[in-house]
Amino acid sequence: MALTITQQDNTIILKGSLNTATINNFKIHFGCIVKTLKSVTLNIDKVTDIDECALQTLKTMYVNGVVNQQMFFVEGKRSEEIYEAFVYPQVA
Repeated sequence: MALTITQQDNTIILKGSLNTATINNFKIHFGCIVKTLKSVTLNIDKVTDIDECALQTLKTMYVNGVVNQQMFFVEGKRSEEIYEAFVYPQVA
């Protein structure tokens, strides 16, 4: 399933699969949005599956957000799974 990306204010809404096949398009889109906002919320309620590649990419994006003092939140049914992958990232 393809990944659909929509935006409402500072919330990015994902629908579909977040995996190796779709992560590059997501990174490009997210990179354009995050340049203009101090705080971004990623809504994953409608994400059907997330693979290890996508989790690692989200973790890297989170670390980059911390380093650049940009807030990065994840909300949705599977957000706990993502935050568990973020446990104790090496930021410094």
